[in-house]
Amino acid sequence: MGLMTSTYDLIVIGSGPAGGRAANQARKKGWKVAIVEEREFGGTCPNRGCDPKKVLVGISEIYDNAQRVMGSGLKGEVHLDWQELKTFKDKFVEPVSPSIEESLKNEGIDTFKGKAVFQDAKTISVGDQTLAGQKIIIATGAKPATLPVEGGDLLTTSDEFFELEELPDRILFVGGGYISFEFAHLCARLGKDVIILHRGRNVLESFDHEMTNKLIELTKDLGVDIHVGTEVTAIEKAQDGGYRLNVKKFDHEHEFKADLVVHGGGRSPNVDGMQLDKAGIELGEKGIKVNDFYQTQSHSHIYAVGDVAENGQPPLTPVAGEEVRRLLQHLFEEEEISPVNTPVPSVVFTYPKLAKVGLTQQEASSQNIPYEVQSKNIASFFSYKRTNENGAYVKILTNPLTNEIIGAHLLTSSAEHLINIFALAMKKKMTKQELSSFLWAYPSEESDIPSFF
Repeated sequence: MGLMTSTYDLIVIGSGPAGGRAANQARKKGWKVAIVEEREFGGTCPNRGCDPKKVLVGISEIYDNAQRVMGSGLKGEVHLDWQELKTFKDKFVEPVSPSIEESLKNEGIDTFKGKAVFQDAKTISVGDQTLAGQKIIIATGAKPATLPVEGGDLLTTSDEFFELEELPDRILFVGGGYISFEFAHLCARLGKDVIILHRGRNVLESFDHEMTNKLIELTKDLGVDIHVGTEVTAIEKAQDGGYRLNVKKFDHEHEFKADLVVHGGGRSPNVDGMQLDKAGIELGEKGIKVNDFYQTQSHSHIYAVGDVAENGQPPLTPVAGEEVRRLLQHLFEEEEISPVNTPVPSVVFTYPKLAKVGLTQQEASSQNIPYEVQSKNIASFFSYKRTNENGAYVKILTNPLTNEIIGAHLLTSSAEHLINIFALAMKKKMTKQELSSFLWAYPSEESDIPSFF
């Protein structure tokens, strides 16, 4: 340990959407601020998450659109190339971390590279430096959960997938979450043989089951092999340089072979090696336990926010930003804050995309919330017919007494835009009649909304 201890008004651990914003705002208040980052500045989302993923899937959507309208006025050959895709993606990612680090420094924030390790509730060490903080915010996000199977370390994480120089022919995803489905769609369009193995009965568990079943059908049409109720028991290196997986499905043993096995399962709070116990910080199943003010249970001066905190919120970038806004209100003004209760839209960037906001049918049923449901195949609508899109579905849940919209689920090429309109409608407690009474630009996907009901 260095003998020098630097003292700060605030130490922020993690520089993602939550941590970066907290550090900047505190600095603007004139606080002395330090930020500690173990990996790239900016965190998961711009470096190895939402942004690079959207760059990759965006190009594969254009490819898919082209394939579907060949012979309707479009001629010629198009194919996807992983190397070029990766180079294009890197143009977006590579400048991010240096520019974020520089802008933090320009604000007068001290930046530290390395792992933050708690010495006690007020001090942390980073390498051989010791920092003391009046207040500490933990915003270290999440990481791929360790898979408790023999050979689990042979898995390629989503972080590593982005960096692969080439993709082999047979790719297998373990776990049926966002990552698996988004990458499976990309790999299948790149002409790879793709398998998804999922332990549970329902893939993408937080989405509406009727809609995820539709997505499974469309994903199988792409040539992806999907197995639910399938538990991986062991992974081993095979003779041919690939991998062999032993699995159990309905109590039967099976074997799968692949050249690349990707971790597409859950994520867990990124706290390994931080010695939280030295600061008396309690860890729940899904993260650091916090109260409504994002304070840890044992210390009111230590906060946790974003994906590392266990607070019942979905692990999404906009949610982390909103939580920080509330946390800062409490920090600066000691204000009472209410938990986030804004409808949060969520999108799986397969193609077509699956989007949801509000309640799923299974949630409404299990919570005994009265609902009316309308679900419709809208592939015959002009919006989708003109580009030969065969998978377009919509499902809306309304309150039978008030006609307010309580849940919306879309599986279409424009789902990520339409879902924002439903999120807005829910925020404003609109009825289906009010939403239908707008005059939309025509023809547009939005002008279909009145016909959903």
